[in-house]
Amino acid sequence: MKIICNKSALLTGVNTVLKAVPARTTMPILECILIDTTSGVIKLTANDMDLGIETTVDGDVLDKGCIALEAKLFSEIVRKLPDSEVTIETDDNNKALIKCEKAKFNIPGQSGDDFTGLPAVEKNESITLTQFTLKEVIRQTIFSIAANENNKMMTGELFEVNGSLLKVVSLDGHRISIRKMPLKKDYADRKIVVPGKTLSEISKILSGEIDDQVSIYFTKNHILFEFDQTMVV
Repeated sequence: MKIICNKSALLTGVNTVLKAVPARTTMPILECILIDTTSGVIKLTANDMDLGIETTVDGDVLDKGCIALEAKLFSEIVRKLPDSEVTIETDDNNKALIKCEKAKFNIPGQSGDDFTGLPAVEKNESITLTQFTLKEVIRQTIFSIAANENNKMMTGELFEVNGSLLKVVSLDGHRISIRKMPLKKDYADRKIVVPGKTLSEISKILSGEIDDQVSIYFTKNHILFEFDQTMVV
Protein backbone atom coordinates (compact mmCIF):
# COMPACT_ATOMS: atom_id res chain seq x y z
CA MET A 1 0.00 0.00 0.00
CA LYS A 2 1.16 3.52 -0.73
CA ILE A 3 -0.76 6.74 -0.12
CA ILE A 4 -0.05 10.47 -0.19
CA CYS A 5 -2.20 12.96 1.72
CA ASN A 6 -1.99 16.30 3.47
CA LYS A 7 -0.97 16.24 7.14
CA SER A 8 -3.93 18.34 8.31
CA ALA A 9 -6.46 16.08 6.52
CA LEU A 10 -4.80 12.96 7.96
CA LEU A 11 -4.73 14.44 11.48
CA THR A 12 -8.43 15.35 11.28
CA GLY A 13 -9.25 11.78 10.22
CA VAL A 14 -7.09 10.23 12.94
CA ASN A 15 -8.60 12.45 15.67
CA THR A 16 -12.10 11.53 14.48
CA VAL A 17 -11.68 7.74 14.65
CA LEU A 18 -9.50 7.86 17.77
CA LYS A 19 -12.70 8.30 19.81
CA ALA A 20 -13.62 4.67 19.06
CA VAL A 21 -10.29 3.16 20.16
CA PRO A 22 -10.78 1.33 23.50
CA ALA A 23 -8.63 2.33 26.49
CA ARG A 24 -8.39 -1.29 27.62
CA THR A 25 -9.10 -4.44 25.67
CA THR A 26 -8.14 -8.12 25.59
CA MET A 27 -7.94 -7.88 21.78
CA PRO A 28 -4.76 -5.94 20.78
CA ILE A 29 -6.04 -5.51 17.19
CA LEU A 30 -8.80 -3.20 18.52
CA GLU A 31 -6.11 -0.82 19.83
CA CYS A 32 -5.29 -0.10 16.17
CA ILE A 33 -6.55 2.25 13.49
CA LEU A 34 -7.24 0.49 10.20
CA ILE A 35 -6.03 2.23 7.04
CA ASP A 36 -7.93 0.69 4.12
CA THR A 37 -7.41 1.78 0.51
CA THR A 38 -8.74 -1.33 -1.25
CA SER A 39 -11.70 0.66 -2.64
CA GLY A 40 -9.44 3.37 -4.10
CA VAL A 41 -10.08 5.91 -1.33
CA ILE A 42 -8.31 6.36 2.03
CA LYS A 43 -10.54 5.09 4.83
CA LEU A 44 -9.64 5.16 8.52
CA THR A 45 -11.60 2.92 10.91
CA ALA A 46 -11.61 2.27 14.66
CA ASN A 47 -13.95 -0.05 16.53
CA ASP A 48 -14.28 -0.92 20.24
CA MET A 49 -17.20 -3.31 19.55
CA ASP A 50 -19.69 -0.84 21.10
CA LEU A 51 -18.83 2.19 18.99
CA GLY A 52 -17.36 2.11 15.49
CA ILE A 53 -16.20 5.13 13.48
CA GLU A 54 -15.14 5.25 9.82
CA THR A 55 -14.01 8.38 8.03
CA THR A 56 -12.57 9.18 4.60
CA VAL A 57 -9.38 11.21 4.15
CA ASP A 58 -8.71 13.17 0.96
CA GLY A 59 -5.52 12.01 -0.75
CA ASP A 60 -4.00 9.91 -3.51
CA VAL A 61 -3.87 6.10 -3.47
CA LEU A 62 -0.79 5.01 -5.44
CA ASP A 63 -0.95 1.37 -4.36
CA LYS A 64 -4.01 -0.30 -2.79
CA GLY A 65 -3.92 -2.30 0.43
CA CYS A 66 -4.78 -2.17 4.12
CA ILE A 67 -2.90 -2.22 7.41
CA ALA A 68 -3.73 -1.81 11.11
CA LEU A 69 -1.43 0.56 13.01
CA GLU A 70 -1.28 0.97 16.80
CA ALA A 71 -3.54 3.98 17.39
CA LYS A 72 -1.64 5.80 20.13
CA LEU A 73 1.74 5.57 18.37
CA PHE A 74 0.31 6.45 14.94
CA SER A 75 -1.63 9.47 16.23
CA GLU A 76 1.39 10.83 18.11
CA ILE A 77 3.55 10.56 14.99
CA VAL A 78 0.96 12.29 12.80
CA ARG A 79 0.58 15.15 15.32
CA LYS A 80 4.32 15.85 15.28
CA LEU A 81 4.76 15.80 11.50
CA PRO A 82 5.43 19.08 9.63
CA ASP A 83 2.48 20.71 7.84
CA SER A 84 3.20 19.13 4.47
CA GLU A 85 2.40 16.09 2.34
CA VAL A 86 2.62 12.74 4.15
CA THR A 87 3.52 9.48 2.41
CA ILE A 88 2.63 6.16 4.05
CA GLU A 89 4.05 3.02 2.46
CA THR A 90 3.74 -0.57 3.68
CA ASP A 91 5.56 -3.78 2.77
CA ASP A 92 4.59 -7.46 2.75
CA ASN A 93 5.68 -7.84 6.40
CA ASN A 94 3.12 -5.27 7.62
CA LYS A 95 5.75 -2.65 8.32
CA ALA A 96 4.83 0.97 7.62
CA LEU A 97 7.16 3.76 6.50
CA ILE A 98 5.79 7.23 7.22
CA LYS A 99 7.59 10.11 5.46
CA CYS A 100 7.01 13.87 5.62
CA GLU A 101 9.71 16.29 4.44
CA LYS A 102 12.84 15.24 6.41
CA ALA A 103 10.94 13.12 8.95
CA LYS A 104 10.88 9.32 8.59
CA PHE A 105 9.26 6.74 10.86
CA ASN A 106 9.34 2.97 10.55
CA ILE A 107 6.63 1.31 12.65
CA PRO A 108 5.28 -2.24 12.83
CA GLY A 109 1.64 -2.93 11.92
CA GLN A 110 -0.78 -5.83 11.81
CA SER A 111 -2.65 -7.38 8.94
CA GLY A 112 -5.78 -5.44 8.08
CA ASP A 113 -7.57 -8.75 7.53
CA ASP A 114 -7.49 -9.39 11.30
CA PHE A 115 -9.28 -6.13 12.11
CA THR A 116 -12.95 -6.29 13.13
CA GLY A 117 -14.72 -3.98 10.69
CA LEU A 118 -17.94 -2.08 11.22
CA PRO A 119 -21.19 -4.06 11.08
CA ALA A 120 -23.10 -3.74 7.81
CA VAL A 121 -26.10 -1.47 8.30
CA GLU A 122 -28.86 -1.48 5.70
CA LYS A 123 -29.56 2.06 4.54
CA ASN A 124 -33.25 1.71 3.84
CA GLU A 125 -34.73 4.91 5.20
CA SER A 126 -33.06 7.69 7.15
CA ILE A 127 -34.24 10.64 9.17
CA THR A 128 -32.31 13.83 8.46
CA LEU A 129 -31.42 16.58 10.92
CA THR A 130 -29.01 19.49 10.79
CA GLN A 131 -25.75 18.98 12.65
CA PHE A 132 -26.62 22.02 14.75
CA THR A 133 -29.94 20.46 15.84
CA LEU A 134 -28.46 17.08 16.76
CA LYS A 135 -25.60 18.69 18.68
CA GLU A 136 -28.08 20.84 20.62
CA VAL A 137 -30.38 17.86 21.34
CA ILE A 138 -27.47 15.88 22.79
CA ARG A 139 -26.27 18.86 24.85
CA GLN A 140 -29.75 19.43 26.29
CA THR A 141 -30.35 15.78 27.31
CA ILE A 142 -27.01 14.04 27.93
CA PHE A 143 -26.69 15.30 31.53
CA SER A 144 -29.74 13.25 32.59
CA ILE A 145 -28.35 9.82 31.76
CA ALA A 146 -27.35 7.51 34.64
CA ALA A 147 -23.65 7.49 35.55
CA ASN A 148 -23.54 3.95 36.96
CA GLU A 149 -24.09 0.86 34.85
CA ASN A 150 -26.50 -0.96 37.15
CA ASN A 151 -29.24 -0.24 34.65
CA LYS A 152 -27.82 -0.32 31.10
CA MET A 153 -30.96 1.26 29.64
CA MET A 154 -30.50 4.40 31.75
CA THR A 155 -26.93 4.93 30.54
CA GLY A 156 -28.34 5.66 27.09
CA GLU A 157 -30.98 7.86 25.50
CA LEU A 158 -34.23 6.78 23.89
CA PHE A 159 -34.68 7.87 20.27
CA GLU A 160 -38.36 7.47 19.39
CA VAL A 161 -39.78 8.24 15.95
CA ASN A 162 -43.53 8.66 15.81
CA GLY A 163 -44.81 9.79 12.40
CA SER A 164 -43.29 13.22 11.82
CA LEU A 165 -42.00 13.64 15.38
CA LEU A 166 -38.64 12.63 16.88
CA LYS A 167 -38.52 12.42 20.66
CA VAL A 168 -35.23 12.03 22.58
CA VAL A 169 -35.51 11.02 26.24
CA SER A 170 -32.90 10.50 28.97
CA LEU A 171 -33.42 9.70 32.66
CA ASP A 172 -31.36 8.58 35.64
CA GLY A 173 -34.12 7.76 38.13
CA HIS A 174 -34.17 11.25 39.67
CA ARG A 175 -34.60 13.53 36.66
CA ILE A 176 -35.78 13.24 33.10
CA SER A 177 -35.01 15.26 29.97
CA ILE A 178 -37.25 15.19 26.90
CA ARG A 179 -36.62 16.98 23.62
CA LYS A 180 -39.15 16.83 20.78
CA MET A 181 -38.37 17.75 17.18
CA PRO A 182 -40.68 17.91 14.17
CA LEU A 183 -39.41 16.02 11.10
CA LYS A 184 -39.95 17.02 7.47
CA LYS A 185 -42.13 13.99 6.68
CA ASP A 186 -43.77 10.94 8.23
CA TYR A 187 -41.63 7.90 9.08
CA ALA A 188 -42.36 4.39 10.32
CA ASP A 189 -42.64 4.25 14.13
CA ARG A 190 -39.51 2.99 15.87
CA LYS A 191 -37.71 3.09 19.22
CA ILE A 192 -34.03 2.55 19.97
CA VAL A 193 -31.78 3.23 22.98
CA VAL A 194 -28.45 4.80 22.01
CA PRO A 195 -25.54 4.57 24.51
CA GLY A 196 -24.65 7.90 26.11
CA LYS A 197 -20.96 7.35 25.33
CA THR A 198 -21.77 7.11 21.62
CA LEU A 199 -23.80 10.32 21.67
CA SER A 200 -21.14 12.16 23.63
CA GLU A 201 -18.46 11.23 21.07
CA ILE A 202 -20.73 12.11 18.13
CA SER A 203 -21.35 15.53 19.66
CA LYS A 204 -17.59 16.18 19.71
CA ILE A 205 -17.21 15.25 16.03
CA LEU A 206 -20.20 17.23 14.69
CA SER A 207 -19.38 20.60 13.19
CA GLY A 208 -22.58 22.11 14.60
CA GLU A 209 -23.20 24.06 11.40
CA ILE A 210 -26.84 24.73 10.58
CA ASP A 211 -26.24 24.03 6.86
CA ASP A 212 -24.60 20.60 7.42
CA GLN A 213 -26.85 17.55 7.51
CA VAL A 214 -26.80 14.31 9.51
CA SER A 215 -28.57 11.17 8.26
CA ILE A 216 -29.65 8.64 10.91
CA TYR A 217 -30.41 5.03 9.91
CA PHE A 218 -32.04 2.51 12.27
CA THR A 219 -31.85 -1.29 12.28
CA LYS A 220 -32.87 -3.85 14.89
CA ASN A 221 -29.48 -3.82 16.63
CA HIS A 222 -27.67 -0.74 15.34
CA ILE A 223 -28.00 2.97 14.73
CA LEU A 224 -25.88 4.66 12.06
CA PHE A 225 -25.05 8.37 11.98
CA GLU A 226 -23.67 9.58 8.64
CA PHE A 227 -22.33 13.10 8.13
CA ASP A 228 -19.59 14.86 6.18
CA GLN A 229 -17.20 12.00 5.26
CA THR A 230 -17.80 10.08 8.48
CA MET A 231 -19.94 7.11 9.63
CA VAL A 232 -20.57 6.32 13.30
CA VAL A 233 -22.22 2.97 14.15
